[in-house]
Order: sequence, then structure tokens, then C-alpha cells
Amino acid sequence: MEALRYVTATNATSVTIAARPGLNVRVLEMWADSVPDKTYMDISIGPRTVARVPLKWGDCLFIAPYSGSMRDESIFALIRDIFGSDVYVEADQSEDIVFRFNNAVGRVHVLYQIHSETVRKELPLRSLQARIPLFHILTHSAAVNATKNYSLDTALAPTGFPTFKDGDTIPAGCRFTLKALAFGSASAGSTKPTAVHVWKREFEILTPETHAGITVDPASNFLVLDVKTKDVFTTPEYAFGPGEKLTANFDATYDGTNAIAANTLALFLIGWFERVT
Repeated sequence: MEALRYVTATNATSVTIAARPGLNVRVLEMWADSVPDKTYMDISIGPRTVARVPLKWGDCLFIAPYSGSMRDESIFALIRDIFGSDVYVEADQSEDIVFRFNNAVGRVHVLYQIHSETVRKELPLRSLQARIPLFHILTHSAAVNATKNYSLDTALAPTGFPTFKDGDTIPAGCRFTLKALAFGSASAGSTKPTAVHVWKREFEILTPETHAGITVDPASNFLVLDVKTKDVFTTPEYAFGPGEKLTANFDATYDGTNAIAANTLALFLIGWFERVT
């Protein structure tokens, strides 16, 4: 038995799809209107958080409104485009699915399917997932108030998730495989970020010869992500193994008057995080 179901909520800080005997749930898509800046969503299945996903940050939009996106696709289609066609939020009859937002969202729409097939809990975005489809959020603890380079030294991660940031190494027994990049850019007056640098050990991704970095000026942000138009920059797969160092920072120019507050800009490292032996 399969059937479609829909739920909506206004001024939402969470949305729950409650467990029901005999019915398993597969989430097909989510849309949202009036999403505040610097908003992300934690996804829980039963007691376990399986993902943190940004929704809107600076000029990046990860979730579409209910109208206006290409083929009416939104955040979960984006996830499947990056990670594969079988990556769904899915729960069995004993598990609630809860979406929690760090900021209240104007209106959220969720389309899901109920079915009686066996849920393979070891697959991504299920409760026993063997590897995590990671949207790793890195921000900066320092205000941008001088023309210089700034460290992306703050990882915004749920409890139990990796917290590697600029200058850190990948934990022992773990691997992160980069698949896509995004940068939420913004300006204050003429103060703005100009380029972001991502290094794997001594290799700078995309600009290894010049070390010029990737342009993230708000007027020409190469790493802007817009789910409405399927605008996402996917990379060759760069695997960061146990003990390998990540360097992540950005250059900025200061106009002498207007500062960009700490934690306003964000780099999103999108890829698989998993345990290795």
C-alpha cells in the first residue's frame, strides 16, 4: 500500500510526522516560504539526528518556495542530485520524523509517502545510516573590519556530528569526501568577501597554481547556490582521510566604515562523512 500525504505549518520551529502502526514513511519533498537568513534544519528519525541542512544563508537558497522552482523541486531533490537517487528521509512504523528549524519559518510544506515496504535503516538519511550526507557549515568568529584574510574557524554542527574547521585534521577512523561547495556571501557598504580558499593539506582546491582562491564577491559569487534554478557547484570528489588537514579561509576588503558581523558569511562543504577501518 502506497499513498501520498501532505502536512503544512506556519511560523514553524518544527514539523513532526508521527509514527503510526503498520505505516512506514518516505519524505519526498519540502518547500518553505519566508525563510529568515542564516536558517538551517536538523532532521531527526526517532531519537537520532541524521542531518543538518542549511535552508537560506546570505545569497544561497537551499530550499524552494512552494511556487517558482524548476520542475517544482526543492531541497530533497537537491540532496538526491548530489548524493544519489536513493537518499531519502525514511522511517519505519516505530519512528517519528522531526524537522527542527533554528529560526521560525513562515510556512513549511512537506510531501511524503506512506508505504509498507521494509525500511533499510543503514541507508543515508535513515536512523542507522552508515554514512552521513553532510552539509558542513563553517563560519567566522571575527568581524570583518579590515582588509585581510579571515579564518573559517567555527563549525555549526549538531551534537555527535563532526566539527572540523580551519586548521583541523579529519578525526582518526573517519573520511570526508567533498562533492560540492557553496558560499553564503553578503556585504556591508563596500565591505565584502572577495575569495575563499579551501586546502587539502598543501593542495588548494581549484586554484593550486595561483592560490587566488574562488571568487565569492556578492556581485559575482561563483559558489552561490540557488535550488530554484538548480545552480549548485559540484566538484570532483576530494577525499580527506584520517589525519589529513583542512584549511578554509577567505579574503575580504574593508571600506573603512562598514563591518560585516561575525558569523555572517558561511562556507558549505557538502559531501559524505563516514567511518573507515
